[in-house]
Amino acid sequence: MKLVDTHTHIFGSQFELDMEEVVMRARRAGVEWMLLPNIDLESIESVVKAIKQFEELKPMWGLHPCHVDGNWQEVLEKIRPFFQQFPACAVGEIGLDFYWSKEFVTEQIQALEMQLAWALEYKLPVSLHTREATRETIDIVRPFAEKGLRGVFHCFSGSEIEASEVIDLGFCLGVGGSITYPKNPVREFIGHLPLDSIVLETDAPYLPPVPYRGKRNEPAYLLEVVFALADFFHRTPAEIAEITSLNSVSLFNLSAQSVQQKN
Repeated sequence: MKLVDTHTHIFGSQFELDMEEVVMRARRAGVEWMLLPNIDLESIESVVKAIKQFEELKPMWGLHPCHVDGNWQEVLEKIRPFFQQFPACAVGEIGLDFYWSKEFVTEQIQALEMQLAWALEYKLPVSLHTREATRETIDIVRPFAEKGLRGVFHCFSGSEIEASEVIDLGFCLGVGGSITYPKNPVREFIGHLPLDSIVLETDAPYLPPVPYRGKRNEPAYLLEVVFALADFFHRTPAEIAEITSLNSVSLFNLSAQSVQQKN
């Protein structure tokens, strides 16, 4: 099976000592592309180092909503040049997060709108973080989608109605390890959605799938997500892998030829 991890933070400090082994395990599991969403100014150096080391790692540039504060405009001015220096597969990780704090809600919305405009300008998709803000994010994204913007609602956790709205906008839903959690409400309707609107992700080191809960997540564990979706959609794991990988390659404009084949 060939897989794409559309959202993974293996450039972070949790992987500092064994990143090469993590990438090797991902390769053995069939993960051919791993997409790295930047989160703030400090993470840029680690993302750049990672993509220089491994061909199958592709960067996104953006400002995570949890790192938006009163200084957000200056931060974005410093992030923007990286789109020219290191071509990105998306603008991300961007969005709204009303779970941790609502101190900078206005600033989060303004930063999101500016980065959505970047995506249209650069003709790139977006990777959207939404926590307790799915409805607000859909409403903000809608006029940009009408102008041709595409992307993924990373780690989708909204309702079935919201999932349908996201798909109607031409966006994909990011599905990761949380789909294996028995209490995840998305499990109740995921199998009713069109498979061509699903992309896979780990969000490593977070949200490890069963049976790895309590451990550090990593791209190789994407196989567990494939097996879970095979049950929900009544398809073979190979079919799930093929369809979701094609979705990812198309959305993020990745080469259909694997790094392993090139080498």
